[in-house]
Amino acid sequence: MVKFDSSEAVFRSDAWQLLKIMNLDEATPDAWNGQDLAAMLRHQLAAPLEFDLSSVEMKGAEAKKRGTTLTGAARERIKSFEDLLFHREPPLALLKLSKEFFKRRLQECKKDSGEWNVAYLLYLLSILAVGNRASKISSLTPSDLRKGMKWALERRWMNEKTRQFVELAARAGSA
Repeated sequence: MVKFDSSEAVFRSDAWQLLKIMNLDEATPDAWNGQDLAAMLRHQLAAPLEFDLSSVEMKGAEAKKRGTTLTGAARERIKSFEDLLFHREPPLALLKLSKEFFKRRLQECKKDSGEWNVAYLLYLLSILAVGNRASKISSLTPSDLRKGMKWALERRWMNEKTRQFVELAARAGSA
């Protein structure tokens, strides 16, 4: 009987064969379940603003302004995305940074993946948190925002606090 050596098979395979073996060329929408997405959302809401928002590419004066904005946020006890998004009067500059961070994540993630879904929700929340000033940080139309809120409200994995936030924004006509 011939013994199969999997490591030799991997090294002898070309890139397309390896992709097929690893299923990277196939969509796997069921790879993330609701519990996974809920955990990802909880994790991102608790994530430190400074760490993630410092990664938004900026140069010169913009980068310096970002540093000042993040320092001011810490003084106001806005340290996580949850603190920012559910703040009574969230600073516009921080919401812009948050929106840009999640917009970049959307571009980096495979559409409809778990990461993309969580990034899209937080992108929307960053815009909705601005309230009637949404046009100041986004070029999305009111129709686009309504579609986004409808999409968000269909996510069963969204926590209650976030769901109430989106429902309130929808009722207030943020879009």
